[in-house]
Amino acid sequence: MTPLLSLLLTILVVLAAAYLPGYAAVRALGGSRLLALALAPALAAAIAGISAVAASVLGLRWSMLPFLLGAALLVGVAFGLRRLGVRLPSTVLDGALAPRRAVPGGAFWMIGALAVSLLPIAFRAGRPDAILERWDTLFHLSALERIRETGDASSLHVGSVSNSAGDPSFYPAAFHALATVVPGVTTPTLLNGTVLALAVIPWILGIALLARALFPTTGWASFAAAITAALIPASPVDLWIHLSPIPNLSGFAALPGVIAAAVALWGALLPRFAPRPLLATLLVLGLAGAGLGLLHPNVAVTALILLAVLTAVTGASSWRRRPWLVVVPVLTLLPVILLSYTPLGSQVTGFNGGLVVQWWLALGEVGLGLLTVWPMALGVVLAVLWWPGLVTAFRTAPWRWLAVAWVAIAVIYLDAALDSPLNLSTLYYRGQDRVSMPLAMLSAVLVVPGLQAWSRLLVRSQDGARTPGTAHAPGTTHAASAARHGLRPARTVTVTVTVTVILVIAAVIAALSSLPTRSDDAAKNLAADYPGRGRFLQADERALFEQHVPQMDQDGTVLASPFSGAAHLYAMFGQDVRLPVAGMAYTDLDRQLLYATEDAASDPASCRVLEENGIHYVYQERMPYSRHSTSDSVNFAGPDLGIVLFETDHSRMIQIDCDPGDGSYDPA
Repeated sequence: MTPLLSLLLTILVVLAAAYLPGYAAVRALGGSRLLALALAPALAAAIAGISAVAASVLGLRWSMLPFLLGAALLVGVAFGLRRLGVRLPSTVLDGALAPRRAVPGGAFWMIGALAVSLLPIAFRAGRPDAILERWDTLFHLSALERIRETGDASSLHVGSVSNSAGDPSFYPAAFHALATVVPGVTTPTLLNGTVLALAVIPWILGIALLARALFPTTGWASFAAAITAALIPASPVDLWIHLSPIPNLSGFAALPGVIAAAVALWGALLPRFAPRPLLATLLVLGLAGAGLGLLHPNVAVTALILLAVLTAVTGASSWRRRPWLVVVPVLTLLPVILLSYTPLGSQVTGFNGGLVVQWWLALGEVGLGLLTVWPMALGVVLAVLWWPGLVTAFRTAPWRWLAVAWVAIAVIYLDAALDSPLNLSTLYYRGQDRVSMPLAMLSAVLVVPGLQAWSRLLVRSQDGARTPGTAHAPGTTHAASAARHGLRPARTVTVTVTVTVILVIAAVIAALSSLPTRSDDAAKNLAADYPGRGRFLQADERALFEQHVPQMDQDGTVLASPFSGAAHLYAMFGQDVRLPVAGMAYTDLDRQLLYATEDAASDPASCRVLEENGIHYVYQERMPYSRHSTSDSVNFAGPDLGIVLFETDHSRMIQIDCDPGDGSYDPA
């Protein structure tokens, strides 16, 4: 199978896994088609994450089979509940996503937006199995390879890849479990295809569904939000290239659909809480929340924050009549508070680091749409659209929660950008990169009322220009107003069409103008060379690996700095590598082996230490991606440590030979 076909196969299989089981379960509970599409990716993550843990406990090797068993169990439970009368209520998401021909040539515009978003990345990658030059990519490649090697995709064990002793540790692994249901594809292609499947479709479709839930009477709302989601700079697919926090961005891509479902279900239940629809709602949203958490916990935290805002703002008017409704936002915020300010979240809250900027720069990033993920002029153009939408949402009761949610996430972003002592962003590793995605999601939806606000302003300006001092009556159309004031309808239509054409052309130019920035940003982590940026894996290294490594002893361990290209040998070829992940927790033995390489060429005892611990190869990198005092020890040994298998201008692979040739060597 060619690499391109492998990539396409991966995308199709992962999309099927991400949508079909969850869709079937929601439909079995009586949910509408759109509601099922909204919840499906998060439910699939829950199926994969929970089934992987169960398979590990039962001793089953992880593959498509246990995933399908978990999916069948969920669908079966849903059918059983339906027979007992437990079913989801009718919601605003019943019906079609948009009226037919709501936007002329809508499919063409959507394809164009996807091309603008994805083609620069594809061009810079150059091959389906391209490897991103980011720390996180190295971890996830090795994690996928470890799952394929051991057959264990449990979130309780996947973290073992980050220590040479193989000690199990927790890492949210729903993404990895979904990816590894695909057989027969190389690990780099598997990673790329799975990210593309989970970062693009759920994000765009989810935001379209969120717009549909919020603006059900606006036929073009879903289309406008979807186009914005595809083009907005701080999208999951852009963060993949920028920073590569892959489970995190996959979770945030699934988040809009969950919020769309929550908005629809809350709107259906708020007038009257019926026990059975309430139970069905709690089950599907709870399981979807678990799926988000198993993709990455801070995505579930974001969902809880947004749900707290939704239920508080929309339910406040009913608190006097039904005071128990206050409990709903309190309960949704309680886990966030516990994780932030108790030892429960210590694994995250103890993190120090992140990009800190001046306060005025932070405000500029938020206010101008220049969020830290791929800031570009297009973001400013979109800000011109969503700022009026934000103001309109504050003034409109049904949408007010959306504006409050935007402010809440913006405050968290500012906290991260400033490294504020308030620690509001502590569950996001104090990184505005991650917070950019939910802020972009809300901004994309706010484009809809923003466009409506600009449209009203345009109509008023046209009326005022033709008949100063007059205005059309509320509820009348622009054409009717023109007729009342003796204006010629033909002229009104001509002006409107002309303005529309001009705006469409301007929008196309703005979108296309982002291509050079997108291409350059992608090149920073995908091109073979980029000025001022290091590389884990150089192009000449990869060519030599592909040529020589298949002839190496697969059981012989390679000792190398995890910041060198050799760390990729495990994921690319299954070659045993002692330190396959950057930032590993070193054991005392790891340090002993690294330090032993410094004089192993001249000291037989040091060489024996390597040999006795299964080290057959030492890989040296004179241009490491990052410097590290301990791991750099491996780069100091001379070529007389053994046989040089291959060499580049900046690296070499040495097969260890501890025999000095004087008859003193005892291999026993």
